Amino acid sequence: MRVLVTGASGFIGSRAATRLASLGADVRGVVRRSITLRREARVQLIRGDVTDPVSLRHAMAGCTVVFHCAWGGTTLDEQRQINVEGTRNVIEAAAAAGVGRVVHFSSMAVHGYRLGALLSEDAPLDLHSDAYGISKAEGELVAFERGHALGIEVVALRPTLVYGPRSPLWVLAYFERVKNEQVALIDGGKGLANLVYVDDLVDAMWLAARQPVAGEAFLISGPQPVTWREYLGYFAAMCGKPPPPTVSLRRAQIEVQWLRVYGTLAQRPRRLQGMDLSLMTQHTAVSIERARRLLGYDPRVSLVDGMQRCERWLAQAGYLPPVEPARATGT
Repeated sequence: MRVLVTGASGFIGSRAATRLASLGADVRGVVRRSITLRREARVQLIRGDVTDPVSLRHAMAGCTVVFHCAWGGTTLDEQRQINVEGTRNVIEAAAAAGVGRVVHFSSMAVHGYRLGALLSEDAPLDLHSDAYGISKAEGELVAFERGHALGIEVVALRPTLVYGPRSPLWVLAYFERVKNEQVALIDGGKGLANLVYVDDLVDAMWLAARQPVAGEAFLISGPQPVTWREYLGYFAAMCGKPPPPTVSLRRAQIEVQWLRVYGTLAQRPRRLQGMDLSLMTQHTAVSIERARRLLGYDPRVSLVDGMQRCERWLAQAGYLPPVEPARATGT
């Protein structure tokens, strides 16, 4: 099977490209700039951009499946250009190239942040969230609409927080913040983090390419959520730091607003960011029942195993001394 991965220079796209090749796929990866993948990856890299339809049609020639992982932008306008119009370009280029199926990389953020105790795919999309959530929701709608109109099978995956070696946000950024004591827990860190290890996500992508599930959307997460105290506790144990301090929700709300101004003026890092306020206050468990039932999805990487892999990578990359992985408990 010849497949194309957009966004192949990113954390998820690059891991998807190398792992799909190891699973037997003939993989092409679309990149905006030259990058180097491990030689054993056997991935053909092609220069292209989701905002350039001509480059996409060239890259997709002869492919049967496209994994659309590319995203980007900072402002809402920029994110709409890449995440919405770029998705439109991908679907239309796939139709022109005779591609049969597009696995569209969406996000649980399409449901917003005001969630109940259990999130399933039946929850409505939130088109009034932050820029990322809005653009991803609009992009998913465009993928299904254009796919239906042009006869392309579209499957959308809505992953939760994707972690693993080289993860710039959920691993490296939080590790650095814990190491430098520049992060705090909200209300004791009792909120739930729905994490999925990147290899489990790629397994879900591979299943979505082959199962008869055209037109479906799936939430993809790990075996079960963990508390933010437990998750950040792993990073604290890795670098020999105490668990991050805790602040009340009310104090966190005040700090986020005040430190947004003070941190900019003083050019000092903030221990609480808007992202922390959105995520650490959630008490939602994400259901993966539909993915289990229709895809056959079965996440295999436990948090203990996943964090040990992350610790080994942090040591190999020079962020930690080269020592044996700590048996962190997150407490």
